[in-house]
Amino acid sequence: MPPRTRTMEQLKSMLDAEGDKVLSRKRLTALLGGDGLYADSVLQAMKLPLDDTAEVLAKDLSNWIFEETTPEADPTSERANTQRMQKLLQLSDGDVASSAQEAMAEFEELALKMAKDFKARAEAPEKKEESFTTAVEELCVRRILEGCLFVGHVKTDLDSVAGAIGAAHLWNGSPARAELELNGEIMYALEFAGIEMPPFFDEMPGGKDPDAAGNLMRVCLVDHNEEKQMVEALRKDPNRKKRIVGIIDHHAIADNFSSEKPVYMDVRPWGSMSTIVAHTYMTSDRPMPKHIARILLCAIISDTLNLRSVTTTSADRMLVTLLSVLGEVDDVDELASRMFKAKTQWIVNLGAYEMVRGDQKDFESHGHKFGIAVLEVTDPQPVLNVASDILLELRILKVEKGRNPDGSENPSKELGFAFVFVVDVTNQQSLLLLCGKKELELAKVAFPGRPLREAGPNMKVSGLYIQKSESLMDIGSMVSRKAEFLPAFFKAFGDGFQPPKEEKEEDQSRKAKMRASVLNMNFTSFANNDAMTRDYNDFRAALTEGVEGDEEEDEEDEDT
Repeated sequence: MPPRTRTMEQLKSMLDAEGDKVLSRKRLTALLGGDGLYADSVLQAMKLPLDDTAEVLAKDLSNWIFEETTPEADPTSERANTQRMQKLLQLSDGDVASSAQEAMAEFEELALKMAKDFKARAEAPEKKEESFTTAVEELCVRRILEGCLFVGHVKTDLDSVAGAIGAAHLWNGSPARAELELNGEIMYALEFAGIEMPPFFDEMPGGKDPDAAGNLMRVCLVDHNEEKQMVEALRKDPNRKKRIVGIIDHHAIADNFSSEKPVYMDVRPWGSMSTIVAHTYMTSDRPMPKHIARILLCAIISDTLNLRSVTTTSADRMLVTLLSVLGEVDDVDELASRMFKAKTQWIVNLGAYEMVRGDQKDFESHGHKFGIAVLEVTDPQPVLNVASDILLELRILKVEKGRNPDGSENPSKELGFAFVFVVDVTNQQSLLLLCGKKELELAKVAFPGRPLREAGPNMKVSGLYIQKSESLMDIGSMVSRKAEFLPAFFKAFGDGFQPPKEEKEEDQSRKAKMRASVLNMNFTSFANNDAMTRDYNDFRAALTEGVEGDEEEDEEDEDT
């Protein structure tokens, strides 16, 4: 269904912007949402095949949905069916708009126009009119990086690899990777974009050792600037300060960084370094091929957790929208999901923040908003070892969702329930982590009779209004969010499930303090070696305020 933030007028505008473009089934799913349910409803009503061969012109679809014929004239007409479908799209249970969908709704019309203009200028460079500012930047500033060796940091992530690839293409240089082994997400993104793995820095002629002419290459650091994060061969090079001529980064400048002469620096407080590279393509008027758009898109999705991280900015949201157009990616959420599955084992090592927000989706049923995160792992134990932190991050996530993209408070968007399903892909079994009383009661209805137990070692449940022995539910052989977890929750709400009564007045005060502490935490959080560093003290204090007794007590008050 269209995201709830997208009106039918917005849908019409988006279809009009598509013009004569042929919409595939995937593109139609991206426009309508609902995991393909509503796209298939449209195709069926338009008498088109329900498979990936289905295609429809955007203007034909717009005419079909918004034509003037009234259903009263013929209650069996396609228009009558369409109006019933529109009502279904607006009122039925289903997905709450994801962060990516909200970005598309906000920026897609602009992105389509920008992409059209960008492609036209790239295809006919002799006709483009270069601005004075662009000319000065190209001649006097950016030319410094022409022909450089671009390399990311050790403990390599996708942003550092993609940024090196994108920047090297932009400045006619050479990309390098900082480590021999790359994680599954990076390999998936490279395959998706159709790009070969960049060579290892030490094996590049002019990288660790001089090239055939006896020269070492000039270097531009991407996605880092700390000495300890540099590839070892460069870090130990006595001529390092002479070789490094540029930095493109979205992290704070390290105290120990220095150079012997001025260097090119583009450091911006954005969610991904690849956002900076994509922005430079736009301002330099240099063409961006499809494979570069795809790898940069993947990197921004990764670094911002599909635009859900507290580090996400409007620049990230806008450029994800633009890159999805240039890269011909119909469904950003689906791409993010596939990337995350390829990355899950690595994510587990990063911590609770990333685990809770990686493959996470929000839904709504009968007025209740709830979120489901899924971790597909070969061994659940590493996840359960940090179960206390995961439960805390779930509580933070519920409050964190209650903000608009500009950061303003919007409590109506807060989640009523938040869950993490840990799917053991080896044994095809799943465990459900429960962060509070409301989650516990809903789980009992959705998955009746399933056993409860303590989620992990050294559990802390103070302020959660549950006992340690109620923090995990074994739901057995269910493994699919779409086919099993989600329908179970929908059925529970459809059968009339209601959460515990509203909080007492003092608990409302506690909730206000929790909101304030989450806002402050998001301002002070920062990425450290790719893992999010957070100070939970204020949130813990707000969460446990007014809670009496030890952590084993099963309180009667409702949780947030």
